[in-house]
Amino acid sequence: MMNNPEMQRQFQAAKEMAGQSGIGGAVYLDVDQAKGTLKMKFKVTPAEEQNKLVVSLAYVIAQMSQAIGLQVNTREAKNEEVNNG
Repeated sequence: MMNNPEMQRQFQAAKEMAGQSGIGGAVYLDVDQAKGTLKMKFKVTPAEEQNKLVVSLAYVIAQMSQAIGLQVNTREAKNEEVNNG
């Protein structure tokens, strides 16, 4: 999938920068091809970085979607308790 040397270089550079940031954790992907859904659940350490990471990744996904000609509609949870644990 990533046979483009420039993309591989950029991916490696991003990976190195992420490693230096001290951010770690896991992402759980829930994919339902029949429904066309992709859900992501993050457990990020340190916990205070989780919000920033989620917002940044949502932006990247929106930009990639627009780049391939899709209309992007975003829904954000409001007035809900945030649990980073």
